[in-house]
Formats: sequence, structure tokens, C-alpha cells
Amino acid sequence: MTSEELERRTHGLLVKAAHVYRDHPRAAGRLRHTLDRFTGPLRLAVAGASRTGRSTLVNALVGEDLAPVEPADSVTYRDGTQPRAWCHPGQGRPYEVPVTRGPGGLRLGVDGAAPAGGPAPRVVVQWPSRVLRRTELIDTGPSAPPGQVLPEADAVLLLAPRIGETELDFLRAGRGLRGPATAPIHAIVVLSKADTHGDGLPGGLLEARRIARRRRRDPAIGALCQDVVAVSPLIGHAARTLRADEFRAITALAALPKAEADPFLLSTDRFTAAGSLPAVDQQVRLALLGRFGLGGIRLALALARTGSGTAAALADRMHEHSGLKDLQTSIAELFTARRAALKARSALIVLDQLLRTEVRPPSAQLLAELELLLAGAHDFTELRLLSALRSGRVELPAETALEARRLLGGTGTSLGERLGLPTEATADDIWTVAGDSADRWRHESALADRTPAQRRAASVVLRSCEAILADLTATAS
Repeated sequence: MTSEELERRTHGLLVKAAHVYRDHPRAAGRLRHTLDRFTGPLRLAVAGASRTGRSTLVNALVGEDLAPVEPADSVTYRDGTQPRAWCHPGQGRPYEVPVTRGPGGLRLGVDGAAPAGGPAPRVVVQWPSRVLRRTELIDTGPSAPPGQVLPEADAVLLLAPRIGETELDFLRAGRGLRGPATAPIHAIVVLSKADTHGDGLPGGLLEARRIARRRRRDPAIGALCQDVVAVSPLIGHAARTLRADEFRAITALAALPKAEADPFLLSTDRFTAAGSLPAVDQQVRLALLGRFGLGGIRLALALARTGSGTAAALADRMHEHSGLKDLQTSIAELFTARRAALKARSALIVLDQLLRTEVRPPSAQLLAELELLLAGAHDFTELRLLSALRSGRVELPAETALEARRLLGGTGTSLGERLGLPTEATADDIWTVAGDSADRWRHESALADRTPAQRRAASVVLRSCEAILADLTATAS
């Protein structure tokens, strides 16, 4: 089953269910909401406790300071032709508020602030952004439970300094269906305090990445999420939004003799003390500290001393060292490129729950169709294997692993991208490569010297090859 067929059949099931429940107001409303969401952008929730860097990570992913200064219960960011914002109070209708961008983020009109002693409102921000065009971001707020976050999102970034029982419980709550759709293809864990490892020294970021690599290889954690990535949202955001005056200040500090500057990098008090580091004004140093953190300043100076001679070069290297680039790659490969599978999964979870709790005479037939659809939804299985290959939980020989990732759609889901063919490839070329790939992976799946996990992986890739051949046959006929 292709992604397009999964999308089409899921939509068809939702339409059938909407007809069955047309005279049931609550169920009908839920299905309308699900259908509206199904045709829209991917909805990516950024979840985590207070001070895990949710708003900073949203800013870093978008590359702009969009997080509202005023407190909010949750904030949804979506693309639009012009900046606008709406508040959704706990009671009453949503209302639009003025929105302007000031130092540190967006400022909403006075009515958008939380009322004295009352709960903060939910906020929807519309902002022209290429990033938001395909993916809506949802900052869930610090206290949102899994039962509130998961139904509103197609995918989740779970931010935490480390993976403990609280995080594992959150991930376990994401299992919403039996069969392949139970697989947690919708979650990535972000170890969001990467810059605090090793006392905030540049080597601490490398240590955080080693921890993330070890955690993603853990089968118990791999069974609950697609990836574990170490990121410093603060450093990533500073890299994406580096200003010319900040680069000049970093360059001036980096020009000082290392023995003279380094003692002032041991603590925030030393770095910001009046009279210290006279090459850069105290107020400028305070601003740098707020934007980079002490660990980010240490990293920026180390990079500036070793060849980052332009603002663009420094920003690019900070972006990479922060872990943000790794996270963006994971999001692109595991979420954005597989929008159809993720949106189908979230829609089918809603439909499955509805059919089991609001039983009507046609419910059994719809449930049977849903389970048949899930049984053929190879996209879910592909995504789990891609995760296992990325993490090292399943290991294949290097060249074989590269081909597997490509055929599974890890470098693009179009037929040409899966087969590694240029757009001008002839039909004969496509048929030949597809057939050869299927033969090769049929052989790979039967090799006696492979482990059971490797043979299972080869069988999944073989099924992807067979799906390509089936698609070619259907197109030819």
C-alpha cells in the first residue's frame, strides 16, 4: 500500500464514519475536527516540563523570536500571510488580539495577557514562515498531560534533561492502537540540556550526544520512540538568529589572549562583572549571556579561535554543535517526509476509539475495515525499521544499510528517490532497478549467516520493493 493509498483509504473511512454518526452531535463534531486536521499541515507538539526549553526550541526551529512574552497555557504556531494572534480563554469565544514583535519575542495586546489570578489562555499565532507552511508547531505548556497533548498532535518532541519514569510514562501513553499503528512512530525524545553537561564546557555537548546515542540504542527506549537527540535549544536559537553586533562582540573576546579571557568564563558572575573583559562593554556581555548562556559563549569563543572568521561560518558551526541540525534532520526524515503516515495514524486512533466507545450497528463493519487497513499499512513498519537502523538497534553491513534506508524512503519517498534514480530515468530503467532490488533483498532475507533481526529487516525492505513493483504494475495497466 502506497502512502497515497493509505491517505485515501483513511479519508474514506472517516467520511463513512461521519455519515454513520451524523445524528450524534459529539461524535459528529469530533469526526469533523479530525477530517479538518487530516487535510491540513502536520501538527508537531513540543512537550516537556517547565524550564526544558520548549519555547526556545520553537524559536530555534522557526529561526525567529516568535514565543509570546506573556504567559500562555499553550501556543500553536501556524503559517499565514500576515502576523495575527488569537486568545482562546477557558470560558467564552476566541478573540483576536494585536500582535507585535519586540525584544525577546511577540507581544500580544493587553487583553491577551492572563487575567489576574486566572488561568493563562491558549494562544494561536499566525506568522508567515516557510517552516510553518508544512508543519504547525504546538508549545504544549509545562503542565499538559499526555491525554491532552497526544490527541491534538500528529507527532511529538518530548523535551527532558534526562529520560526518567515520567518521560517513559508519557511515551507509553502514546500507544493508541493494536498492530503496527501501536508502534511509536510519532515521538522523538530531545535531551534538551545538552549545554550543561561537563560543567558547560564545549566538550560537554559531545558527552550529551554520546548519552543520546547510548539511550537510543537501548531497546526499552527504542520501543517507545523513534529517536533520542541531544540538543541545546539556547545555543541552537542563538546560531539561527546570530546578529552582527553579537558576532563583533564574540570576535573581540576571541581576540584576547586565551590565558587572559578564560578565567572570566568560569562563572556568570566573573563574565558579567564590571571592569572584567574591557574589550566588550558589560551590558553587551549581559546580553550575550542571556542569548547564548555561558556554555554557548565558551563554544562560540572556541569556534571563533579555530577558523570561524565570518558570522555565517560561526552560526553554521554553532548550529551543528548545538545538536539542532541533527534534530532537524530527524524531524525531516521521520516526520515531515512521512506526513501521510503520521496523519493517518492519528486519525485512525480517533476513529478506533470512537467505534469502540460509541457503538452503532455499522460500527463492527467499519472496525473490520480499519483493522484491514492497519494490517496493510506498511508505512508504519518502514518508519520503525528506519528508526532501528538510525539508532543501531538493527545493524546491517554499511552498503546494505544505505540501500535499505533509501528503499524504505529514508532519503525521500518518491519512487525515483527510493530507487536512487534520476528524474529522467526511463520506464525500462525503473522496472529493471526495481526488479533487481527485489531479487537482491529476497536473497538477503534468506541468508543463513544473518541474525533473525537482520532477516526480519530484509523482509521489510523486500516488502517495500514489492510495493514499488505493484505500484509500477498498477500504473502500467
